[in-house]
Amino acid sequence: MGAEHAVVTGGSSGIGAAVVDRLLARDLRVSVFDLNEPSSPLPGVDYYRVEVTDRDEVEAAMVRAGAHVSAPDVLVTCHGIRGSYVPALELEPERVRRVFDVHVVGTLMVASAFARPLIGAGKPGSIVTISSTTAYGGWQRQADYGPAKAAVQQLSKNLAIEWAPLIRVNSIAPGHTLTPMVQEMIDQGYDVSATKERTPLGRLCTPDEMARSIEHLALDAGFVTGVCMPVDGGWTAVGK
Repeated sequence: MGAEHAVVTGGSSGIGAAVVDRLLARDLRVSVFDLNEPSSPLPGVDYYRVEVTDRDEVEAAMVRAGAHVSAPDVLVTCHGIRGSYVPALELEPERVRRVFDVHVVGTLMVASAFARPLIGAGKPGSIVTISSTTAYGGWQRQADYGPAKAAVQQLSKNLAIEWAPLIRVNSIAPGHTLTPMVQEMIDQGYDVSATKERTPLGRLCTPDEMARSIEHLALDAGFVTGVCMPVDGGWTAVGK
């Protein structure tokens, strides 16, 4: 795909920052939409402070990014917040709504703002959203985050059908990846030893490994749309 300009939400840290690095290496101009400032701003990257659940903010940022460079033709939605990680009976409704708003509504708002001008101009584009292995099966203490990520996966399939053939929409389901968010969970007592033992590759994924898979779906997999690809070291393939 001869892409020129990518928008990466949540691109200031974690998987998003690794995606930015990979896209820069492919000579794309990159715009980052994030609530947080990067620790080390990169040349060739424009940063916009955006609340992804606010349609007006998202639309305005997409317009500014397009006017400054060119209309974005690649979108990777790496924004996200962690779930409460408490039993379902202890979940607060406000927190559940926020998790769904950020992951599901935010993904829809950003994807729509990205796709609308491309469809209007008849130009191709590519979107990669971020689901999670928690969207597969049932997980303890994940009754907010897991269902939200499953909804992102379903949303991506719907958009892939609606926006074909111009815009490909795919999703990645990361397994445990050593991002700042996961490290925070580990620091708070989340035990990943059982995950490592259950994972055929026997370890956590690195952000760069995850970013390379996202890069492939976004730029190289030209006849792939509507899929969700687990990148989990074989975790979802295990049958017990």
